[in-house]
Amino acid sequence: MKEITSSISPEEIPQLFAQLPHEDPAFGRAVKILRVAPGECVAAPDVLDEHLYILMSGRLQLVATSKEGRSIVTATLGPGSVFGEGAVLNLETPLRVCAQAIDLCLIWRLNADQATAFTRQHPILGLGMLRTFGRRLAQVENRLEDVAYKRLPERLAGELLRQRYLAGHDQVRVSHQALADTLGTYRETISAILRDFKRERWVELGYRRITINNVQALVDMSHYQNDIDS
Repeated sequence: MKEITSSISPEEIPQLFAQLPHEDPAFGRAVKILRVAPGECVAAPDVLDEHLYILMSGRLQLVATSKEGRSIVTATLGPGSVFGEGAVLNLETPLRVCAQAIDLCLIWRLNADQATAFTRQHPILGLGMLRTFGRRLAQVENRLEDVAYKRLPERLAGELLRQRYLAGHDQVRVSHQALADTLGTYRETISAILRDFKRERWVELGYRRITINNVQALVDMSHYQNDIDS
């Protein structure tokens, strides 16, 4: 197996994961393969830390929900991400988040005992977990900075540009509610700001679809910097 060093790029990690079942048949037998449709919950908060999850393809988001039912996206993860770390770390206060698919996701799942054993045997699993921690922390820090220093229209402009980056084109498939959850606000507030953007002809609005017509206007408003590296 390729030597595990810090020089391994994020793009290489899913490829190294894919080699594991061939190099270690016991690992291949232990892994349960999940295919999760967009919008579906991969794991609810009360069971998320009972297994270790490896995201092989697609994107998902970690969503925290308050007792009042308000949701906020705490992180967006791409291929090569490892989550459900409580299965290995035995956290005293596990994070109360739900993992929800954005795209069609292919996910490998290991139970807690298997995850602990295989993480010791295969350093790539620990590296994947560490890289995922780093991405999640960077996203949380960036969003805290946005909340502290940017008005909501600026934050929404930045989120639209982030969605555009992830989609790879100017039309992004996202609902007003999903944007509200990501930014920690109400759907009605997001809808009102989007109508303002539409009046400026920066965007066109459709059902669960937003087309970006003026990228530069959104960049100027948001001072956008991408925080997804996978």
